[in-house]
This record gives sequence, C-alpha cells and structure tokens, in this order.
Amino acid sequence: MAEPLAKVADFLKEGGDLVLARVISGRGSTPRNSGARMIIRSGGQTEGTIGGGLVEAMATNMAAELLTSRVSAVCSMDMNNSDAAAAGMICGGSLELLCEYIPAENGTIHTFDEVRSRHQACRKQVLCTEFHRSGNELRTVRRYHIHPGGPHEGDPPSPGLVAKLTEMCMALNGSALFEADGRTVCIDIVDGPDSLYIFGAGHVAREVAALGDRVGFRTCVLDDRAEFASEARFPVSVEVKVLNSFADCFHGLAIDEHSFVVIVTRGHEHDRSVLGQALRTRAGYIGMIGSTRKRDIIYRALLAEGFTGEDLRRVHSPIGVAIDSETPEEIAVSIVAELIHERSRKR
Repeated sequence: MAEPLAKVADFLKEGGDLVLARVISGRGSTPRNSGARMIIRSGGQTEGTIGGGLVEAMATNMAAELLTSRVSAVCSMDMNNSDAAAAGMICGGSLELLCEYIPAENGTIHTFDEVRSRHQACRKQVLCTEFHRSGNELRTVRRYHIHPGGPHEGDPPSPGLVAKLTEMCMALNGSALFEADGRTVCIDIVDGPDSLYIFGAGHVAREVAALGDRVGFRTCVLDDRAEFASEARFPVSVEVKVLNSFADCFHGLAIDEHSFVVIVTRGHEHDRSVLGQALRTRAGYIGMIGSTRKRDIIYRALLAEGFTGEDLRRVHSPIGVAIDSETPEEIAVSIVAELIHERSRKR
C-alpha cells in the first residue's frame, strides 16, 4: 500500500481541504501501530488505513467536524470497553489518533510536494508539524523537515528544539505527538520504499513482482531474455531491465542495506553467478530459490571461489516461509512473506 503522506499534495491540488489521521500511540493489542496513516477527504473518501472498523468510523466522523471548524484534534479509543466489543473489536488495547486539518494552500502543497518527491527517491525523511494547543484543539503553526544536517526548510525557532527533535527521531518509528520547549510537535517518520531486485523474469518472478509492488517495495525485474523481461508481463509500476547476460548483472544498480535481492533465474549456473555477485554487495537481504540439494551444490562452488561460511549465512535459501507452496502464486506468497518479515525486523 502506498504511503498516504506521499499522496497529500495530489489531493490538495484537486482543490479540497482534507484531514490526515495518524496513530500516534498505542497500548496493548491494536489493529495498527504508531505511524499508520489515513487521508479523509470532504466527501468521506479515504486513502490508507488506520485499522478499519470502529477506529476509522470515529476518525471519519471527527474529520467531518474538523473540515468545518478548520482545526485539528487528538482523540482516543479504548478497545476494552463495551462499545468496541459490540462492534466486534476484541483487540483489547487502546490508541490515540491525531486528526490534522490540512488546507489546500500553496505553502502546504509545496511542503507535501517535497514529501512526495523524497519518497519517490526512496529517501527516509522526518516531517515535523508544530501546533499551538488549547485544550484538545490544535492549530498548525508550521511544518519543516529534519535531516542529519539540520532542518530542511521552514527552520524551527531554536537549536534546542532541533536537538530535541533529532533525539526523538532516533527512538521513533512511525508518528508521535509530544511537548518540547513549550511547543506541541508531531513527528512523522516516513520511510522510503525498500528496493526489491528480482533476478529472473519467469513465472515465479512475475508473481513476486506483482505482490512485492503491492506491499510497498520499489521493484525491478532483470533478465537476459527480452521476451520475458517485457513490460507487458509486469505491472506498470514495476521497472523491467533486459540484461546482456547475468555475468555482470549488478552493474549500475544502487544496492545498499535497504535493498532486497531475490534470485529466481532459469538455471543453477545463473543462480550461482548472481549469488556470487550479490554477496559482494551490501544488500540487506539475499534470497535464492531452489532445493537444499541445489543450494548445497552452489554453496560448495562459491566456497571454492573464496567465499566464506559467514558470507553464505547471509543467504536465505531455500527462499521463503515454509508453507508447502507449489504454484508460482503460492511460492510468491511464501517469498514476499519472508521479505515483509525481514523488512519489519530491520525497521
């Protein structure tokens, strides 16, 4: 699912104010964690999810009020009480939502254009929104980005506040509302999409690409067969590259610790070649399809080439979660489930 914050600018440009609801804290079992976000537009249309059911109904009702009053507010939901039980919510936890009124103004659109462009460039970012608080009523004062070199634009008023925000960011994954230097500030950590490189464009790759794209990876498929590595076989949002060969298939790729490499080529030799090249990168995840027998044969060949046991322990092979999958669709579910798990663990 796309990051809702990256879509705010587009909706504002269509001429309508909106409300951005995000989970800012949660205790116990809740449907979504801190950082879950949902856009609510004036007609009640939504983008994203903060947990469905009663949580989203409450946010949607509040949004209708805020679009009229043109202020923001915090609301709480206790999923231990009788109302939640009557609605079929048996999570048993509680959460807080910040429902922020966002007007369709040029300055605001510019800020969220910045959010979108950074997200498209796969860059992690921190958006800070400062409010004036009066009871439960919040009015937006300013927005600015924080990055290692300091604020990006719309400077916060003091170095002390910058230091406090930076400290908070180190311990946060998601969204939070807190008081600092007498100000009420919401921090939104917005992770850029992790890159997924799929080597091989066969039946399994096709399904992995579609599902990986759907769960938020920035996906690229690479193969040396033009008839397989074709845009007609893959979703529009998936990048497809035709290689001259698998012998130098990582050339020009920006592989780092946020990159996921899935090896599903059409043969053992191609898999061995790609795996050897992958082990020379900083890829955060490397997975190779195949049986344990195939894996062991390839591992022995790579050890003979000078790779170590520590190198090979980076590899997930056989790839995927063990669910007795057989069809390309089932295998893709197994593989992408493992990718999601590893992505969550790293974050």
